Amino acid sequence: MQYLISYSYLLIIFLICRYIFKNLKSKFYKKHQKFAGRQSIPLIGGIIFFIYISLNFEYFNEYILFFSLLILCLGISSDCDFINSPKIRLILQSSLIIIFVDILNLNILDLRNDFLNNLISNYYFNVFFITFCLLVLINGSNFIDGLDGLNLGYFLSIVIIILILSQSSKIIINKNQIMILFYAMSFLFILNLLNLLYLGDSGSYLIGYLFGYFLIEINSSNPLISPYFIALLLWYPAFENLFSIIRKKIIKLDPLDADNLHFHQLLFYFLKRKKNNFIKNFSNPISSVIINLYNFSIFFIGLSYFSHTKSLLFLILFNVTIYLFFYFLLKKKLY
Repeated sequence: MQYLISYSYLLIIFLICRYIFKNLKSKFYKKHQKFAGRQSIPLIGGIIFFIYISLNFEYFNEYILFFSLLILCLGISSDCDFINSPKIRLILQSSLIIIFVDILNLNILDLRNDFLNNLISNYYFNVFFITFCLLVLINGSNFIDGLDGLNLGYFLSIVIIILILSQSSKIIINKNQIMILFYAMSFLFILNLLNLLYLGDSGSYLIGYLFGYFLIEINSSNPLISPYFIALLLWYPAFENLFSIIRKKIIKLDPLDADNLHFHQLLFYFLKRKKNNFIKNFSNPISSVIINLYNFSIFFIGLSYFSHTKSLLFLILFNVTIYLFFYFLLKKKLY
């Protein structure tokens, strides 16, 4: 019954949003995912997500909802071309997150290293570190929102892993919040695969922000969970962002300028050139499935070592190595 009620709410919200934005002839229907040949798909995923969690306000801190709205509005301003400058968006993101971290007194309590723990015990370094991590995640979430189901499938995988982890009696997790995230993410994931909506900047910013906050809170409430298990869950969007900055710096490009050389884009181009018609025609969702299946497999392995820092660090290093190997292999084959 809970499943039925939740998905019914989400369907109603979707239909209303689609009707409103279509009749307003909104810029939310502008071309999107140009490299994948998609266009005229409404960028309403983030709006639906926010409305749904707002309807379940009793399970969320009012500050979380307020800053979610601000992050969503910042993303909408980007989707509608009100704020075109990436630098201005980054400054606004940073300001919002610094205020958010300060008001909610967000802390990372234990990095499993005395030197690092001494650093984060300093208030200003703690604010800087958490702000930096959330900025990397928010923009990394936006970077991987380039294929059908990639962003939503990735974060849905995280929700499923957290639900599995919550079965342990030693782990303290707000299951109501996690189930709300599960309903919203799974519903949006299906509609995204069917090309009925996209997240856009508004949705990807909001998802990156909320998941960053919830995972920090889960880690703070459960000393048994290594912070590197949280890092493992978020490694892909975070590393995609950091690697993009580094490679652009090396070739003397502005790190804030967009390009089509992210890993998922290279994989899409590679599959698009295949002679097999099925792979060629469905290269978009196939690319997403490959990336998300790999990450879910790694997450599932990490579940057995959620408190073992060395094992988790090995898995993160393994992921980075696999990413770099296949990134340069695909780039060599394509270019």
